[in-house]
Amino acid sequence: MKNKYVYVLFFLPIAVLAAVMGYYINAIRFERVEIVVSGYDPKDFFSGYYMELQPNWSETDCTQFADAKCPTNAFKNRYKFYIKNEQSAQLTKAVNAGIVKLVFSYRQGYTPHIVDLLADNKSYIEYLEADK
Repeated sequence: MKNKYVYVLFFLPIAVLAAVMGYYINAIRFERVEIVVSGYDPKDFFSGYYMELQPNWSETDCTQFADAKCPTNAFKNRYKFYIKNEQSAQLTKAVNAGIVKLVFSYRQGYTPHIVDLLADNKSYIEYLEADK
């Protein structure tokens, strides 16, 4: 009886780790696509600090997708991108200037996942450091 529990306790973490690794290895095979976004900082005290971003398909380069068409139905209408409070003013200026893109890991038939936020074609972390 004890041996069954030992096997379960030993192999369960290995199975979970294998599933997670398989997910990330598969995600590497996905394409990185950049979508221009517009949005704002809602200043919601209870939900934390984030920017509410909406894809701006009219400004997005749709040639990066199959058949040069933007798959608008595959993406949500709004995304929350969590940031630190002290970063919100700088990123809000970048969003208002229209120089912000969300980078997604995307493959047709799968849910797109946010990989990065680009401001002025740099990762938002690099952008904020250069703006200091």
